[in-house]
Amino acid sequence: MKKAIGLILIFIVLLASAGYYYVFVYAKNHHRDVQAEKSIVVVADSLSAVFGEDEAKANAAYLNKAIQVTGAIINIDKNQAGQTTILVGNKTAFSNVSITLAMPLPSKYGVGSTITVKGVCTGFLSDVVVTDGVVQ
Repeated sequence: MKKAIGLILIFIVLLASAGYYYVFVYAKNHHRDVQAEKSIVVVADSLSAVFGEDEAKANAAYLNKAIQVTGAIINIDKNQAGQTTILVGNKTAFSNVSITLAMPLPSKYGVGSTITVKGVCTGFLSDVVVTDGVVQ
């Protein structure tokens, strides 16, 4: 009985150690390098239109892929983690592209500026969502 409890405790300690390593060491050091990947070049208005027409088809083409989006900045904000987020597209459109930047936005960009950002498309909510964005 004591041997079984000892084995269970060893298993729990090993499992906890593996979980700690993955969350705090491996995941921190093994991020996807979007800048090194070949990207799909697209205009923000076109990207949001494709997702609006057929989300399944757009997911097949863009989901979890590196994309380079160009468009006018509609809004600049910060998310809960303190990262800069920009809304790119057309003010009159129902849907646009929401980009979370990996680095702060250079000061030369403001609302109305045209910008090109490379990042990972993570799907469509009311806007197309792009993460890990880097200004090109």
